[in-house]
Amino acid sequence: MRLTVKLSLALFPGILLVLVASAYLEMRQDVAAFNVDSRRDDLLIARLFVSTLNDIWDREGRDQAIALIQKIQADGAHNHQLRWIPSDQLKLLPSDTAASLLRREDTWRTQQAPVQGRLFVYAPLIRGGELAGALEVSEALANERNYAERIGLSTFATTVCLAAVSLLMTTILGVWLVGRPIRALIEQARRIGLGDFSQHLVGPKSGEISELTTEINAMTERLADARRQLTAANAAQIAALEQLRHADRLNTVGKLASGIAHELGTPLNVVSGRARLIIESAHEVSVPQVEVRAEWVRHAEIIIAQAGRMSAIIRQLLDFARHQTAHKDNCDLYSLIQQTVMLLETIAAKRQVKLRVADAKESVRAQVDAAQIQQVLTNVVMNSIQAMPHGGDITVSVRLSTARIPTGEELSECDRLEIAVSDDGPGIASDVLPHIFEPFFTTKPVGEATGLGLSVAYGIVRDHGGFITVTSVVDQGTCFGIHLPIGAV
Repeated sequence: MRLTVKLSLALFPGILLVLVASAYLEMRQDVAAFNVDSRRDDLLIARLFVSTLNDIWDREGRDQAIALIQKIQADGAHNHQLRWIPSDQLKLLPSDTAASLLRREDTWRTQQAPVQGRLFVYAPLIRGGELAGALEVSEALANERNYAERIGLSTFATTVCLAAVSLLMTTILGVWLVGRPIRALIEQARRIGLGDFSQHLVGPKSGEISELTTEINAMTERLADARRQLTAANAAQIAALEQLRHADRLNTVGKLASGIAHELGTPLNVVSGRARLIIESAHEVSVPQVEVRAEWVRHAEIIIAQAGRMSAIIRQLLDFARHQTAHKDNCDLYSLIQQTVMLLETIAAKRQVKLRVADAKESVRAQVDAAQIQQVLTNVVMNSIQAMPHGGDITVSVRLSTARIPTGEELSECDRLEIAVSDDGPGIASDVLPHIFEPFFTTKPVGEATGLGLSVAYGIVRDHGGFITVTSVVDQGTCFGIHLPIGAV
């Protein structure tokens, strides 16, 4: 019903506009024709009077002819006014009118006035081949205005009647032909919106509504099939996303391997050196047995400590690389940051980059998946390290987030913690900044980066109900802000 009313109301101004425009143009044409007829009639009257005036001039003289004009003018019982204009007074008329009369041509002009304008026509009187004067015939333009008002009133009444009839007929036909079928379509759309694809519509036998009903029924079938396919596709997408993130972790592990290999070299040298000392102590017969045993114990303790150090490094690397199911738990972000920095220290040192963790001034616990957030931190810090080929400083800190949710992100308002990764590198150009989270986008040379690190980090943080912000100034540095909800998500 509301659609029908809106349709009728929408048509009403159009119909009204067309009728008014048509009536206006017709009125202008009628008024123009009325003016042409008035000028033609007045010129005819002027010519008749000039002919009569010329005859009287011939029979009775000039004075009697002009006296007749004055007598007719003084009568006042007609709509027209007559005035004789001698030839020596023609120059008092408007220039174009006087010029036409001097050329011995009939002419006319209008004089507009705030209250009542007039139409003037002029007919020249020729005597003996000379211009003796002109006869002026004038009438008020009130007839034109009265005619226009009658046309306007008639048009207004006709327009209102036609518009009212059109509105009534449109409403009745709209309710019958459109309103009821549309109501059924709305109900079906609501059921589809609620996920109910079990019902089918029965509509008219023919017409656009019938086609729409058929298409909605077909759409219902397609949506039911699409939902089944979407369920399967979502499961596959989640699996693919996890594989992608795991592949990114393995790629990072490859970068960490060289640094960890160097890290393991020192304890291995200590272990082999202490083992040789044990052998040498066993061959030194002159040394008392008690002293030999004490020396063996000391060497063995050092070997155990260094082996434990190597095991911890290898275990941490394996934990990072292992494909684990996402599981959010109450996690200490400060401890997680320290572990990540320890993994990356050797790679950073090779590039003359110094990693620093700012001391936390308050509790920094959040409900997150520790392995995934460590992957995010690793990707962001590695990105900063690679962005500083000539070395520099990177500072990682934790604080309460004060950032606003970026435009376009559908996230709930809640308290968040911000892990800030700041560097004093070359910064990010303004034309590159909008693309840094796009998959496979990278400004690094081929083979040095996959372009997935920041994209994966963005997806993980988004899955945690958070977001990442970036501020950068060229030649001054960049700061990545990882904003994570404090409570359970």
